[in-house]
Amino acid sequence: MPLRHEPDVSKAEWFTERRDPWTQLCSIGPSGFARYARLFHPVEPDEDPSDPATLLNLEGDLDVEVLRRLTGILAEHTETPEECYFGLWDGFGDIYGGSSVAVAFSVDETADLTTAPTVAPAFPPHVIEGPRLRIPARDYLLFRGPLGEAGQWGAADLLPDWPRTINSPNLIWPADRAWFVATEIDLPWTGIAGSAPLIEAVRADAALDVEETRPSGDLSYWRDRQFP
Repeated sequence: MPLRHEPDVSKAEWFTERRDPWTQLCSIGPSGFARYARLFHPVEPDEDPSDPATLLNLEGDLDVEVLRRLTGILAEHTETPEECYFGLWDGFGDIYGGSSVAVAFSVDETADLTTAPTVAPAFPPHVIEGPRLRIPARDYLLFRGPLGEAGQWGAADLLPDWPRTINSPNLIWPADRAWFVATEIDLPWTGIAGSAPLIEAVRADAALDVEETRPSGDLSYWRDRQFP
């Protein structure tokens, strides 16, 4: 079952009302957790992570398989894995459809392009026009549901039988606030805030590229090996 839209954005006030820098909230999470880490988005074997173009392609979206592994670990470190919250940055064009979405397909030379189908919005008006989870410089649509459904937005198809793929969640936290995960749109890594056992668990997974760090609004764009 896909995630459900959550119009009650007060669910996020526990961190939106803090005085943490907005750059910290959207990248590594709010202050107050025991430990913090960065999960670097995977680079393909034939790609060079020192190439800025490579890292640009990794920004803001967590690989599906990596997201699955991460949520599997996160589920073991909350009492409410079936009740979690998910923020989706509202600047993605795929959300709105229309001219903000390009769809390429081949047509016969005699086809009337004026009758080409229009891409509808991903969500109904009460979602598109509904309340936003707001921090300075970032607004998010808010959803809720089981952690295992992370990224399953329930979006309408681009066109009939043509599924629409939307970004991975930009913010995730459980109802018990045991941890916080942030994937900032302009960074090639995902921040994780939580307990010491959680951070040790993600660091111990050999399939995840994780580096421990400190909460800050000014973390480096890529790696920082100065932290032990």
